[in-house]
Amino acid sequence: MKNVIQNKYAQALNGDQRDPLFEVLKKSHQYDVAYTSVDKRELIDSTGKKLLDFTSCNYLSFDQMQDELLEYGTKAAEKYGLHTSRARLMGYHELFPIIEDKAAKFLGVEETILFPNTTLAHIGIIPAIIKRGDVIFLDKSAHATMYQGSQMARDKGAVIVSFEQEDMQKLEELLEQHKSSPRKLICVDGVYSMTGDYALLTQLVPLAKKYDALLYIDDAHGFGFVGEKPTKDMPYGFKGNGIVNHFAVDYDNIIYVSGTAKNFGAAAAVVTVTKPMKDFLMAYAKPLDYTHPSEPFSLGILDRALDLQLEIGEGLREKVFKLTKTLVTGLREEGFTVLNSTYFPIVSILAGDTERLIKASQKLYEYGIFLTSCPYPTMPRGKEVLRITITSNNEEDQIDTLISAFKKIKIYL
Repeated sequence: MKNVIQNKYAQALNGDQRDPLFEVLKKSHQYDVAYTSVDKRELIDSTGKKLLDFTSCNYLSFDQMQDELLEYGTKAAEKYGLHTSRARLMGYHELFPIIEDKAAKFLGVEETILFPNTTLAHIGIIPAIIKRGDVIFLDKSAHATMYQGSQMARDKGAVIVSFEQEDMQKLEELLEQHKSSPRKLICVDGVYSMTGDYALLTQLVPLAKKYDALLYIDDAHGFGFVGEKPTKDMPYGFKGNGIVNHFAVDYDNIIYVSGTAKNFGAAAAVVTVTKPMKDFLMAYAKPLDYTHPSEPFSLGILDRALDLQLEIGEGLREKVFKLTKTLVTGLREEGFTVLNSTYFPIVSILAGDTERLIKASQKLYEYGIFLTSCPYPTMPRGKEVLRITITSNNEEDQIDTLISAFKKIKIYL
């Protein structure tokens, strides 16, 4: 069956786009990869090609811990059903308050509330708490889904202003300009998804307090990986209790949104709240009223994963740190421009041009490397990158293979 109108719309819409994203997706060979088998971080795609997987954001590899976690998801599904067929506002099984209490203790906060994922958290929370006349201060490098939530708030009359990542002077100028606004929301990433940089919380927190603003942090990458009391030997810190604890700042003026898919192997998001804010969001955050919550299977996994994180996380982080440092050092020794200042396991190599990005991506696929090509507009023009992520299920020989593959494509970068 041919849907002529759909095809007409798609062709017209694509033709109106000012960026090369669609063409890059088609040409790079690093998108729309269907795979038929998985062996840790080795994949076989639908053409039969073996690929080393450097696209996973499950840094501690909880996504592949079937022996440790699968039974807990199965038990939850057996007890509560395969699907929670009502909105959270209507009613919920006991795993919700159990996990929310456990997550609150893990993070060191008063309360938490569960959303199905970070995207639904952003488009639910931001438009709920920001009204006409309020101002949203958006970090230009923050995750795109925070922009979506902010645009929904703008439709209700809020104002959006933006600032460059780490430009605290500009942010304060904007806060000063809008200091009379009833509510002010500063939106940043905890760990930035293209560089692994950390938000400057020791500057952001006091600045937000000075202007009576809420600091809204998306820590989807950091939650479960970075944590408290970092050292020279373990710069990620310990316990995996998130970027706020990593910098030892308080939660007094913070809403912290932390996805669990990347470091706990479960589909959910944990949001730190006070009791009054939790009651408010239950009533006014649309995803809690108009869509289904996380399935019992995922929550059963998350319940166990929060404990497992404390039992085995430190050894996994040590391995990831070693692999990441080897990769960053090796690529820099070969002359590549590597965007990584923290040794967080997001390693981006500058291509700086769409055509170079496409050719490098194609060759890397030929050499059996699966990574993420990031063209404009996912990155600014001239700053296009090849993005690599490292997990505890990657191995030293895979890092060596990856560096060797980059040596072969050096002519394109």
